[in-house]
Amino acid sequence: MQFKRFIEVGRIITVNFGPSRGKIGVIVDLIDKNRCIIDGWTGRQVINNKRMILTRTLIKINRSMSSKKIKEELNKNTDLINKFNESVWFQKNHLKKKRSLFNDFDCFKHIIGKKNKKILFSC
Repeated sequence: MQFKRFIEVGRIITVNFGPSRGKIGVIVDLIDKNRCIIDGWTGRQVINNKRMILTRTLIKINRSMSSKKIKEELNKNTDLINKFNESVWFQKNHLKKKRSLFNDFDCFKHIIGKKNKKILFSC
């Protein structure tokens, strides 16, 4: 099985650390083997490669393209964003974010619901 998600200009990424955590961005330029410049809904910033998750999707942009043109490209490719939102990875992280906002009683209801579901479907 070959590795197919390379760090390249135009690759859609999500940030997994810092204040932009969970936001979608695009690789605009490569600085060196450990850092790159991203732009999009995260704002233009230099980010370490360890702090981003590469997705399968690519858009056609040129190196060092302006922020305005990149946002136009992202808005043009709304089906790409919808496809990303339907992915299993996004849905898992969305559920984690929802569960982190639970209070004690919500956690209790969730646990009881899981137990009842297991009992119903075990037969």
